[in-house]
This record gives sequence, structure tokens and C-alpha cells, in this order.
Amino acid sequence: MTGERNRATILRFFGEVMGRGDLYPLDELAVEDYVDHVALPGQGPGRAGLKWRVATIRAAFQPRQRLHDVIVDADRVAVRWTLCGTHSGPFLGLPATGKPVEFDGVDLYAMRRGRMAAHWNVIDLWTFYRQVVSPTSNLQQERDGA
Repeated sequence: MTGERNRATILRFFGEVMGRGDLYPLDELAVEDYVDHVALPGQGPGRAGLKWRVATIRAAFQPRQRLHDVIVDADRVAVRWTLCGTHSGPFLGLPATGKPVEFDGVDLYAMRRGRMAAHWNVIDLWTFYRQVVSPTSNLQQERDGA
């Protein structure tokens, strides 16, 4: 039952919060003392910091995320995803380029009583940087193998 509850929390997070940009469910989905072990520059602590992180990512990309794997093991949930969007706002010090982006990542969440308590992730930032910094980058050409 705990695994199902943890999976439901993470799916709500990706659907309602990341997908639609609704920050209010975070009051139910994350503990107040949430710890982000890979905080973005400028991200504060706790649930308030998580809200800032989500708003920053949404402003930077207007993201659509595809979830490929959601793996639950007791109080841990791992998610492998692909983010697609447009680099429409500043991110990691880079001003908006208006270029399309698509990159992958893996998140790991520690859960406490069905709520998100801590977060770690690994993101393919090389692909992101290549898509937005390269003067010749064109995501469609890269997809087509050109």
C-alpha cells in the first residue's frame, strides 16, 4: 500500500505540478522540510524552494515531460523522464534562446508517509547546452540525423 501511495504522489507531482504548473498540490505532496540535494542556483530550502524550482523550470521551458519509468522501492521512487519544450526563459545562467529542447533525466525521491521528503537527480545537461548554445543547433535536424 505504501508503494502505491508513493507512486500516486509522484504521478500527481509530474501531472498536476510539473505538467499544469499548479503549485498548490505541493502543500499536500511535499513535506515542509523538503530537501533538494541538487538545488538550482538561487533555490531556497524546503517546500517553498521546491515551489520556486518548479516555477523556474516551467518559466524556462513550458515543459512537457514524458515519463518512461517510475520505479518504487519502499520509501524511494525513481523516475526516468524526457523533457521537451522551448527555452523561453533563463535557466542556469543562460538567457532564453527560443530554441526547442529535448533532454533526459532521472530523479530519485525519498518519501515520508506518502509525501516527497528529499530529491536527487541526474540530468543530461550536455544535450541541453548543445541545443541552446550551439549556433547551428537545430533539434529537428539532430532528430533526423542530419
